[in-house]
Amino acid sequence: MRMCLAASRSHATFHLSAAVLAALVLIGCQREDDTAERPPRPVRTIAVSFNPEDTYGSLVGEIRPRIETSFSFRQGGEIRERDVEVGDLVEVGAVLARLDAEDAQDAMRKAEANLFAAKAQSQNAETERARQQQLYPRTSTRQALEAAIAQASLAQAGVDAAQAGVRIAQTNLDNRVLKANAAGVVTAIGGEVGQVVGGGQMVVRVAQLGPRDAVFQVPEATIQTTGGDARVDVQLLSNPNIKATGTVREISPTADPITRNFTVRIGLDTAPDEFRFGSAVRGTIRIAGEPAARLPITALFNQGNQSSVWIVDAASKTTKLLPVEVHRFDTKDFLVTKGLSSGDNVVVAGVQQLRPGMAVRLLEGSAE
Repeated sequence: MRMCLAASRSHATFHLSAAVLAALVLIGCQREDDTAERPPRPVRTIAVSFNPEDTYGSLVGEIRPRIETSFSFRQGGEIRERDVEVGDLVEVGAVLARLDAEDAQDAMRKAEANLFAAKAQSQNAETERARQQQLYPRTSTRQALEAAIAQASLAQAGVDAAQAGVRIAQTNLDNRVLKANAAGVVTAIGGEVGQVVGGGQMVVRVAQLGPRDAVFQVPEATIQTTGGDARVDVQLLSNPNIKATGTVREISPTADPITRNFTVRIGLDTAPDEFRFGSAVRGTIRIAGEPAARLPITALFNQGNQSSVWIVDAASKTTKLLPVEVHRFDTKDFLVTKGLSSGDNVVVAGVQQLRPGMAVRLLEGSAE
């Protein structure tokens, strides 16, 4: 009885194993058939193109005159008159201020008196010289003639010295009057009427109404990145439609001790009238970047911590996954600097369904 039961179980196990094996073979055949019959997956691609990815930097600065002169008296004294105020327009030769000139006038009168006396002495000496020449050698000696000639020369030297004294006194008198040497607008006042100022102390500052500069405080890194011949677009902060362009004219050799920024002056080609002194402006400069390929964000395939993209081999129409180096992510796309070559066909749709070596079919509008 036991032998029959064991034989029955063994027979049943054999039939069950055969059935499972047959099912597995059948499933494997079906999968092979499905794989063989699966059509190429449709994808859309774009061709990779590397272009310099420029960036733009902007800073806020102000308009300043290119030439601004601080006028001062050569000698100190008390200011008696000041004929201008901040904002006044001045012409060439216009009087800006005057110092007390009483001492200078007295010195002028003294110099003129000395010149008059010197001329009188010179005239007498010249008369005596002429007389001695007429008397020599009949009634005068050679010694007397030579003494008369020397006295005439000495008297003429006195005249020359007195004339120089008059010129110096006239210059000192003229220096008591401060005049503009160019047309412009008064931008600052450094002395009031009745104030005693020293020689060289600024009394009036005048900005010439000619070329203008846009002045910015620029970080050192920006200066090193951009060249000295870079073009700068400048627009009025209160009205961006008012624009001008210029180039770097001057870079301060030393940095500001607090901000560590450098003062950069941009020489404007043609400054509109709205670019008044002190107006706030925004300067924009283009900074050349390294070549990069811009791809839509839909082309990105993250494999762990590695950013990758799928490309399609042009000959076999199969896919290949390539790791790439992403330079920057934007809102709808990203920039690739390494990992791709110009002309590669990158898949931009359905990347999550792809596998390496998968056959694909390019949709209309894809890069060939």
